[in-house]
Amino acid sequence: MNRFKKKVKVRFADTDAAGIMFYPRYFGMINDLVEDWFDEGLGFDFAFLHLKAKRSVPTAHIEADFLHPSKMHDTLTFEIAVTKLGTSSCALSVKARCGTEQRIKASLVIVHMDMETGKTLPWPDDMRHQMSKWMAAENDNSAGDPS
Repeated sequence: MNRFKKKVKVRFADTDAAGIMFYPRYFGMINDLVEDWFDEGLGFDFAFLHLKAKRSVPTAHIEADFLHPSKMHDTLTFEIAVTKLGTSSCALSVKARCGTEQRIKASLVIVHMDMETGKTLPWPDDMRHQMSKWMAAENDNSAGDPS
């Protein structure tokens, strides 16, 4: 399966007093991953998409399992793949590892939206085509497999 990957270092600001990553920071990192995937993986820059085209891709649903704690100065490898591509929505699988240990697995749904009307829009054909390149294989369980 083709997964978009990005390395992220856990910083002091990401951790609590015990030096363990504070769980809401994962959601910020997932949001950054989606933005990087659009820019680097799909070729659609968020600045153009939001500021010029007046379209956005808000998260409509997210759920996560935190499998092992991450600590200050860990380097996490985040991966993202498309699990379902709808008319105006896209389901994504995200996981992050430190070395071979999976730290988080998450699934989210983003929607394509007109920022001026607040209504969903169908994915443009060129964007849909790029997204389909990151589609998870039907028999690929790795999105939910903590191993």
